[in-house]
Amino acid sequence: MFSDQGLIFLGIVGLENRDSFSKFQDWLKDGKHAGMSYLEKYLECRQDPRELLASAKTSLVFAFNYNLGDRGISPISPRVAQYARFKDYHKTLRRRGEAVLANIAQRSPNKECVGRVMVDTAPLLERSFAAKTHRGFIGKNTMFIHPQRGSFLLLGEIFLSLDLGCDEQNPVDPVKRSAEVGGCGSCTRCQSHCPTGALDTAYQLDANKCLSYWSIEHRGTIPTKFWPWFSKYYFGCDICQLVCPYNRDISESDQKEQVRIIDHIDLYEVAVMDQSFYEVQFGGTPMTRAKIDGLRRNALIAMVVTNHPRLDCALRQAKNSKFSVLRDTALQYESDWPLGN
Repeated sequence: MFSDQGLIFLGIVGLENRDSFSKFQDWLKDGKHAGMSYLEKYLECRQDPRELLASAKTSLVFAFNYNLGDRGISPISPRVAQYARFKDYHKTLRRRGEAVLANIAQRSPNKECVGRVMVDTAPLLERSFAAKTHRGFIGKNTMFIHPQRGSFLLLGEIFLSLDLGCDEQNPVDPVKRSAEVGGCGSCTRCQSHCPTGALDTAYQLDANKCLSYWSIEHRGTIPTKFWPWFSKYYFGCDICQLVCPYNRDISESDQKEQVRIIDHIDLYEVAVMDQSFYEVQFGGTPMTRAKIDGLRRNALIAMVVTNHPRLDCALRQAKNSKFSVLRDTALQYESDWPLGN
């Protein structure tokens, strides 16, 4: 059923997540979520997922392979994170999950199955659900890693009112690393290669230092100390995954028809784009999460750190922009760049 929809079936799990929720609460209390205050909402759902479907007994966890085969951590020009090159996966994966749910409901006894499909929008601790399946674990980079399929996986869940029995989870020893079972062992590649130190504490992400946070979620100006890393990515970041040994030999996505050609757009075109250009080039992709002013800000910073030949023209337009974040970013450049001014 899942493979027919271009999905990977990971397993069947129960809904209890007491330990994961406790760790999540501690992470929030420590302020590691930076400005993402929305994560503080709907805690009752994260604590007890049955708040999202009262009759739920089990969850089917599935994934979508979004690996596009990027290699190396020092690209010639700034990249866009691989997941963001696909058309909006929320709608696509939900539609495919609903097709699976309809199939299950059709086959269930007396057709009394009640279900709900969720893909990254409901307040769930999705990675903890995936880590309870037969194969997989949470790595030091906080990503869900499947020993044979790697971590370039978008996750989804189908809550069911049916009691299907749960997977017997393989215990993962964090001290060891096994190609078959998983585990990080003594490997610290994700930590040592993270350019901003967001993974200095193993198994915990500090969003206050994360390039993905600053380039996607943050709405204001970006501290200049993070600017140099926009030479690698101007939307999101895949470095902690690209260096992971479990991603070394994984297969590429077979759904490349869903990819939008975004990486080849010149930074100048992004930095000065109007609403029409934004909608045509980025509409229907995850990049709209940063909104037009956020993408223009990111591209302008990337132009600064890569010495783009049309930087002066982009700065002039930024100074006269209707978006305050662009005007303020141009002022940052004049007062604080290069670092140390």
